[in-house]
Amino acid sequence: MMRALRAEWTKLRTIRSTTWTLLAIFGLTVGLGAVLAAGSESTPPGAGGDNDLVRDSLVGSYAAQFAVVAFGVLAITSEYATRMILATFTVVPERGRVLVAKVLLVGGTVLVVALATATTAFVLGQQLLRDGGYSPPGYPAWSLDDGPAQRAVLGTALLLTSLALLSLGVGAIVRHTALAITSLLALLFIPLVFAPLLPERARELVQQVTPGAGFAVQQTVAREDALPIGPWTGLGVSFAWAAGALFLALVLIRRRDA
Repeated sequence: MMRALRAEWTKLRTIRSTTWTLLAIFGLTVGLGAVLAAGSESTPPGAGGDNDLVRDSLVGSYAAQFAVVAFGVLAITSEYATRMILATFTVVPERGRVLVAKVLLVGGTVLVVALATATTAFVLGQQLLRDGGYSPPGYPAWSLDDGPAQRAVLGTALLLTSLALLSLGVGAIVRHTALAITSLLALLFIPLVFAPLLPERARELVQQVTPGAGFAVQQTVAREDALPIGPWTGLGVSFAWAAGALFLALVLIRRRDA
């Protein structure tokens, strides 16, 4: 297993897409959140409202899904595209071990990067929102010492990790980069766009069972547009999708030809 981990780590860190996708996760989450926070203003300053300042500071994670999906998919489809997967399975005949090594490295890498990213986005976003008038007495002054804020930041990192693992699983199943990325983006964004157009019960069901349910972990204010699911339950749904994709990938990777 250690040899498999070393080999997979060498491949992961030497693929050019790894650096760019990880930088994109950071840049999209922090950058988009900062732009939106800087462009938002409470009038008059300090007036109350129902804005969810914690979620608003982490809104860039929605765009970061593009980079997360690309990172997870390319971690395995790039080997199929170059046929390097044949050499991998020759050196490590136990194919399940290869997939487990990829899961540990992809998941661990995204978790570390996403945690640093979410923390930076939250701290910067809160400062910009306060500068824009979202301040006491109308709004709480959130900090990383607050439990809901800690949950949202850690939950965002875990959510992006679950999406990376889902992407890895789908990439192993499909074995084609473009098809895997397109399918995943459709799964993640079509419900986000069209769910509000559905009848209430259908909308709630779609929001509760799709991978995007994990974004409920960012919510700290009860609003009409909030996801109708608990924060940790929603995150569990996202990880259930990842677990299902990885289980199917494990079955297929053992049964079919490389």
